Amino acid sequence: MTRRRIGEEARAVSRRPARGRFRITAAWLACGGLLGALTCGCHAARHQAAHPSTTTATPTTAAPAAPVAPSVKIAPLPVRPVNKSQPASPQKCPATDPNHPAAPTDALTTCDIGRTTLYMLGPETMQLGLIHVDPPKSLTAGFYGVTLILDPSSAAAWASYTGAHLQDHVAFVRDDLVIEAPIIEEQVTSGRIALTTQTAEGAARLAQLAGRPT
Repeated sequence: MTRRRIGEEARAVSRRPARGRFRITAAWLACGGLLGALTCGCHAARHQAAHPSTTTATPTTAAPAAPVAPSVKIAPLPVRPVNKSQPASPQKCPATDPNHPAAPTDALTTCDIGRTTLYMLGPETMQLGLIHVDPPKSLTAGFYGVTLILDPSSAAAWASYTGAHLQDHVAFVRDDLVIEAPIIEEQVTSGRIALTTQTAEGAARLAQLAGRPT
């Protein structure tokens, strides 16, 4: 792994009321003294009164609320200083056991996740709390990026650390493997850490390791 520099980043029913008996009787009396044309009009009035209309509103039902996905707590990410690094082959990389990681106060000799670089690391300087790991994104030709989002307290601690350790070489470690080893180029106050790798497969592995739940 090559060194990389790190910086900022009712319904309702209505009915027409039926005409009363008094109104119908009055209509017949009027029809008896009028012409045939008016008689037809009276019969039409009787016909309309016999058929009241009904309107019914269709009730609506609210759609059920979508279930909320449970949040996943990400394991803290250890940070160690890099004392020395050199190219290596997979055969020269020490074996690691995720179930029995090195103690935070102990030095650690290990490789990166691609097993191409050997690192001699000092004891942990801090553990960063992560609230989210963004999915890998394609960057410029041949590179992929993964962004780590820090919780507020870790964002403040990382800003303070990077401000006081410019040009220091550090390593982010998971399961005793180096997932990234950047050189601090400037103070980081964004609360985000951008990691890069050269393959989509490597970026997916990096995101998986960095975002490992507790």
